[in-house]
Amino acid sequence: MIKIINASLFFLAAGVFTSVSVLSIYQVLFAVPLVYLSFIAIREGKLQLPKSAWFLLAFAAVAGLSLLLNLDDIPKPSKNFGRIKYFIYGVGGILVLRSWLSVATLEARRLLFRTLCVSLVLAGTFAAWQFFYLGLSRASGLTETMRYGYGSAMILLCLISCLLHRDKIPWVDIRFGVPALIIGLLGMYLTYTRGALLGLLCGLPVVFYFYRRTLALKIGGASLLIILVLAGFNQFGGGLVKSRFLQGKESSSDQIRKSLWTAAVIATKEKPILGWGFSNFHSQLERIKLEHDLPHKDYVDAHAHNLYLDTAAGTGLVGIALFLGWLLMWAIEVIRSSIMVKAVILPLGVSFVISSLFETTLNANNASMVMFFYSLSIALKNHIQDA
Repeated sequence: MIKIINASLFFLAAGVFTSVSVLSIYQVLFAVPLVYLSFIAIREGKLQLPKSAWFLLAFAAVAGLSLLLNLDDIPKPSKNFGRIKYFIYGVGGILVLRSWLSVATLEARRLLFRTLCVSLVLAGTFAAWQFFYLGLSRASGLTETMRYGYGSAMILLCLISCLLHRDKIPWVDIRFGVPALIIGLLGMYLTYTRGALLGLLCGLPVVFYFYRRTLALKIGGASLLIILVLAGFNQFGGGLVKSRFLQGKESSSDQIRKSLWTAAVIATKEKPILGWGFSNFHSQLERIKLEHDLPHKDYVDAHAHNLYLDTAAGTGLVGIALFLGWLLMWAIEVIRSSIMVKAVILPLGVSFVISSLFETTLNANNASMVMFFYSLSIALKNHIQDA
């Protein structure tokens, strides 16, 4: 079983920033130990899960129920049902990674770190080639602009923390980590994804808080200054500088988002209990824009560009309450964990929470990554306590 887990995690590290097809191999392989270990745990009465996991399972159940109640309004139900698997992987992954951590060798862990770094280098290099050679205004990396931008912002915070604490994390290889960080930051920047940059800036002070608190104050001050400058241009200086990071609130991008957010709120009001079906807000968007005369009527069949509004529209107030409950419980459990778990996971969590205000971040690539780190944070907590 350990060989299957090692192989699945290798494909996760290799594919999360390079290929959805490679990532699908991880999903297939990881399902084997997930099902087996879950069955064993249930049979032996040893299914020990934290509160956050029960919230996530409850959310997955509500997401499934919301789809069953809205089958006639869902263009491709199988696709929506398939997305629920990420939450199942998040919960079941706790059991898998607990088992893996108890036997995984240092070399196996180091291989995964190096593989992830190579993945970041490849994606960042391709993004640079797109921007500087092909002349694209926004790089997309090897996946897609939003997926790559938001996902890389989250993982780069973890990477910075790992490098800062490499003396306490033996599987971190600085020879791979530093190039991945430099090229990864370049690639993320070239996506010109404002929400991702905001998530990165908010996560950086948290990274340095667990390294040197005096330095964290300086980094936090610098991050706040940059955020205020960006916010100032957004509110008052639109059009003065030709940079997507400095776009004003009247830009088409901002106006489209406002239209989507308004539509998502309307969708939630229409079906407040269980929503229109998990990840199905897009099917109602055109109708809502026409009925309520919202702008940008040509921009339809899209998600809400806000994870929380999209979740509320799809699964109602019940679903969003459970989802937020999962986030809260996860944060509490990480805060109560070891310093190293907090140092690596909390920055990612901060970036995820902030950037999700501007994007539906739990897509194929990033959903796999976020749920993996959720599982890992819980498994590491138990692993350290058992040790």
